[in-house]
Amino acid sequence: MKRILFLDVTGVLNSQADCGMDGLGDSHLCELKRIVDETQCQIVLTSSWRLAVDLMEKLRLAFERHNIPIWIDSTPDLSGDRAEEIQAWIEENGPCISVVVDDYCDGFDATGLRFVQTSFARGLTFELSNEIIVAFGSQ
Repeated sequence: MKRILFLDVTGVLNSQADCGMDGLGDSHLCELKRIVDETQCQIVLTSSWRLAVDLMEKLRLAFERHNIPIWIDSTPDLSGDRAEEIQAWIEENGPCISVVVDDYCDGFDATGLRFVQTSFARGLTFELSNEIIVAFGSQ
């Protein structure tokens, strides 16, 4: 079964601690690369960045710079309710082993989705990356 990381950007790949020249923190991108390498997951974007061409290009260039495989898809833009958008993506694309990483708890607890919460203060850290890796392994 495919492994999907549903990825937000703001508060995950950028933070007050590391926002980089392009608005994306190198330390956070390195952690994302480690998650992808260790779990062989694929990325589906949930971030509002998916709705802006210029931000998508910044993200694409950052992924290239860090040798992170490009995301395979984005969730549909339905209501702004990320949990609902993720559920719609899963319904359309079939079951998967998944983890959601986001800085905002947008109703994920009620869905049964595996959810790891970051913070805008710190972003994606080593410890949270480990939590994501373990979550993929325990499903």
